[in-house]
Amino acid sequence: MRGYRGMVVVGVALLSLLLTGCVARPHPVPHNVNGRYFMAGDPGCMSFRRTRNPHYILCRDAQGHVTGKRRAMTNQELLMYTHYQQMRQLRSIEAELMFQRMSLWHPWYW
Repeated sequence: MRGYRGMVVVGVALLSLLLTGCVARPHPVPHNVNGRYFMAGDPGCMSFRRTRNPHYILCRDAQGHVTGKRRAMTNQELLMYTHYQQMRQLRSIEAELMFQRMSLWHPWYW
């Protein structure tokens, strides 16, 4: 029975890692540039600089090569990003609560 318990713990731990977004590849996040938000931080836009047009940034990869321009996020896109992040956090909390309930109410602990 102890082997089953170990498998459950490992499974729940992996599930919580997936739900919290812990992966090796960096994800883009909004960056405020003069009051406008731009998605940057992913492999295609590790660094950036402003352009003459305030609605765009110029992206560079990790080696410093120009990868292109990105436009500023609209208010709707920023709201959707915030909502998505909140939902990810909620799923992470739910996974943690599920893990705690399993360890407290597991029949083999009685």
